Amino acid sequence: MFGIGVGAMALIIVLSAFNGIDSLVRSLYSSFDAELRIEAAEGKFIDLSEFPLNEIQLLEEVEGINRSLEETVLLRNGNKQAFATIKGVDTSFLSMSGMDSIIYIGEPVIYGNVGEPRMIYGYLVANKLGLSEINYIPINVYAANKDAKASSMSMNAFYTEPIQTAGVFSVNIDFDTKYVIAPRSFTEKLLQVENIVSAIEINFKEDNASEMKDKISAIIGDKYVLKTRYEQNELLFKTNKTEKYFTYLILLFILMIATFNIIGSLSMLIIDKTEDIFILRSLGANNTTIRKAFQLEGILIGAIGGSVGIVLGLLVSWLQQKFGLVRLEGMLVDAYPIEIQFGDVAVVALTVFILGSVAAFLPSKWLIQERTLNR
Repeated sequence: MFGIGVGAMALIIVLSAFNGIDSLVRSLYSSFDAELRIEAAEGKFIDLSEFPLNEIQLLEEVEGINRSLEETVLLRNGNKQAFATIKGVDTSFLSMSGMDSIIYIGEPVIYGNVGEPRMIYGYLVANKLGLSEINYIPINVYAANKDAKASSMSMNAFYTEPIQTAGVFSVNIDFDTKYVIAPRSFTEKLLQVENIVSAIEINFKEDNASEMKDKISAIIGDKYVLKTRYEQNELLFKTNKTEKYFTYLILLFILMIATFNIIGSLSMLIIDKTEDIFILRSLGANNTTIRKAFQLEGILIGAIGGSVGIVLGLLVSWLQQKFGLVRLEGMLVDAYPIEIQFGDVAVVALTVFILGSVAAFLPSKWLIQERTLNR
């Protein structure tokens, strides 16, 4: 009973921990990854003059649209420099991404008081550039000059634009080391392009990106690729799920070993009650009736142990969720994330019941038959 309880408790806690990690990852990536992202099926950019943007804007399910222009650039602050991906965005991106909630220092804006462009840096990009505080000294941004000839001097190979700093954001290492955010108009000027974007990013009023994907696909045709937030980070989310399933299988194997305690306990009980079994037979009970009595006792042992383990697992998970018993220093969250899901509780309960039933069936079938034959 004790082994079953510990195994069930461990399953609940570990599965809830994986749920918490998965939810944390989803929340972190939702800051930059829109619910639906549209890219060109061929080539790098989307020509806005050919894209049916107005038709999508008229859909009542659409909450926000951002036109994103991305390219790798070189940033320079005095003698310090760093490569980054500049993400030219509309002002709608600030609300779509919840930028105000991930700002580390500074302000979540891409324009100053008089309309001058401002840039928001990923934390680790800012660290490379020595931006420990916000000042009004412009940072030089270098992009490849598309008009430069191969024979030209290296200084002419880049187009340079200065821009002031608005703030520094911090989400996770993937974004903090890669992105800087700037107005799309500034990015167009820097890249010397007009009316083209890398992607169209869309958020919806309800969590129905998969349904809206088919609806928008019918509008824009097959010249574009549509990806939901899950599909944009498919490998990451699949890895999390695979880890959860393998961990479940490992703990299931441990739980199976624990059920041998039920087999052993029930076997000893049957052996100890041999005389009582024959008394019951002399009173008219057959093997099936006697076997069911011992099977029921074995199932009760598993059920009681499993129930206690599940309750304790839920209690520990709730305490971690409520009070953060296990702390994390220097991480994105103060305490280890936990999320209890009813589906996991049902799976653990069903697993315990099946293992307990099998463990109760085997000794009651074999030993009772052997005791009867050897009389």
